[in-house]
Amino acid sequence: MLKTLFGDSVIVKIIDFLLENNEGDHTKEEISRSIRVSRAQIHRIWPRLTELELVVETRRIGHAKLYKANMDSPIMKNLEALSKNLQRNHS
Repeated sequence: MLKTLFGDSVIVKIIDFLLENNEGDHTKEEISRSIRVSRAQIHRIWPRLTELELVVETRRIGHAKLYKANMDSPIMKNLEALSKNLQRNHS
């Protein structure tokens, strides 16, 4: 829902995906497929997400790392609240 306000950038798509699918954890490849952007774009943006502590690594399966939204982050909490408000007002 953040795309409604902030546009269709890769970082917004990632954050929207993670907020909408926060019940589970996801690989970067799964995120890439789901939001229809290349893995290269995901890898370019990922350092910013980790620097801001918006994502957290949850576990590893073999070489694959799984991630989810860091809901302990005040920024992510605010983005989630904003997304919910946009969804309520846009319906």
